[in-house]
Amino acid sequence: MARPLRIDLPDGVYHVTSRGLERREIVRDDRDRRKWLSLLDQVARQRRWQVFAWALMDNHFHLFLRTPGPDLSAGMHDLNSGYASAFNRRHGRCGPLLQGRFKGILVEAASHEWELSRYVHLNPVRAGLVARPEAYAWSSCRFYLGEAGAPEWLAWEEVLARHGRTLAAARRAYIEYLAEGVAAPPESPLRGVVASTLLGSADFVARMRAWLQGRLPDREVPAARALRVVPSAEAIEATVCDEFGARPEGIRKPHAHGNDARAIAIYLCRRSGALSLAAVGERFGGLSGAGVSKTCARLSARLARDRRLARRLDACATAAEDMSNVKT
Repeated sequence: MARPLRIDLPDGVYHVTSRGLERREIVRDDRDRRKWLSLLDQVARQRRWQVFAWALMDNHFHLFLRTPGPDLSAGMHDLNSGYASAFNRRHGRCGPLLQGRFKGILVEAASHEWELSRYVHLNPVRAGLVARPEAYAWSSCRFYLGEAGAPEWLAWEEVLARHGRTLAAARRAYIEYLAEGVAAPPESPLRGVVASTLLGSADFVARMRAWLQGRLPDREVPAARALRVVPSAEAIEATVCDEFGARPEGIRKPHAHGNDARAIAIYLCRRSGALSLAAVGERFGGLSGAGVSKTCARLSARLARDRRLARRLDACATAAEDMSNVKT
């Protein structure tokens, strides 16, 4: 299973889900449910999380929250590992309870709270457990509609505040909004997620891509690959020429054997995916696809033993990404 990307930001807003292994149940009765909720209460208090909405289902749960500190991963580890250990002890079982680690989507603040809170609260209705979301005992919905006893970390008022001049008006608007969702189930607000990781406007996604450059993990994480800025062929050529003191016509010249700058430019254009194999060959003097592949293979073998050349290649790649990001 592909590893999910983790983005731990101060004041980050997230939609988080965890599912049971092989979609199995993660709760068997109300005692399990109370244990999960008590652990959420403990983690949220300790880490000062603001939870906008939550729903605990039989085989998964949803959280929509803000983390004042960059500690989503640490907090979710405490919640999930703590609950799995308690569940296994109580039911005399061993082994993993949850399907890998949690999935967390970074959300543009204040842009999806209305939609996402409803999406979380409508889960029991979509599952056929209740006819009305507020009738489900194991979600935050009933507190939105006035039930007393909401925990201090449940920030329901913040979600409602922007949708009515008074709390009563905002509640009426939310009740109508929920009813609309029950009568005509809407598309998931998560349909617009970019790289399984970011949800927000194009400007938000662009800003987060820029912030993430240099902070992303290795390219084996699919979301990291998707979020990297893809440098243009022009940016690659410019940075390679700058690093090696070469001219564009010099690195494009065919049959230029022993030309490290040309080999690195070909390698980076191919690795970045900025151009197809055929387009790389055409750009660099009419090389065939096989010629491009051979050039890349030879350079790759050299990089394994020539650390100085590897450092120069990395410098070109970083500079090309930075140049392309500025233009984005």
